[in-house]
Amino acid sequence: MMKLKTLITVFFVLAIFSLQAQNTQDTTQNEQETSVLATADDGHQNDPKIKRLSIGLKLGVPNLASVGLQYTLPILNNHFAPYFEYSSYAYNDSATDGDFKYTEFGTAFYFGKSGKGLYLGLGKSSLKVNAAYNSIDLGSGRTGSGSTKIALNTTNLKLGLKTGGRIYFRIEVGYGFGDLPKTVSILARDNDNPALTENTTEEIPEIPGISESGLVIGNIGFGISF
Repeated sequence: MMKLKTLITVFFVLAIFSLQAQNTQDTTQNEQETSVLATADDGHQNDPKIKRLSIGLKLGVPNLASVGLQYTLPILNNHFAPYFEYSSYAYNDSATDGDFKYTEFGTAFYFGKSGKGLYLGLGKSSLKVNAAYNSIDLGSGRTGSGSTKIALNTTNLKLGLKTGGRIYFRIEVGYGFGDLPKTVSILARDNDNPALTENTTEEIPEIPGISESGLVIGNIGFGISF
């Protein structure tokens, strides 16, 4: 996991340096265009060709499948775009059932001035799980059942690429930093005699990409822009 976090960090640094060089070239070109158009800056910010509202679907980890909204602000040269994502899904196997709800909100910073292309994203996410354990080992051949609520909160740093046009595609990679629990305490009831209870400690349901130090983010997405 540490190697993965290191690779992601190096990826971010290299991307930033390369984008700074690209932005220098773009800035020079934009300054030349500004000298021709007297109101180029205001016109660029209010360019009707820019699709500001994006609604789409993402597939990946840890959200599996989520819907999202993003709006590119018509200020600060269209660099900033607040976003919100939501996902809800169920998980079950022979021993554990769970209802998962994932939400994330934050802001994307686009290196270009048209609300598309490469961007950095910074946000807060919450993965809430209502977990039911159906086969808890109580010893002496006994099994029990119990339920609990689990909250996994992280601060997410992402690097992404989004295409322009009415139909867009995007890809994101990143990491969510947080102190996440590995186990939970549950009051279990004996499956044969519900009057008997016992406090137990169980591992949280297996969720792809999640460890004690945070979560891996990786997804692809598509949608419509207006």
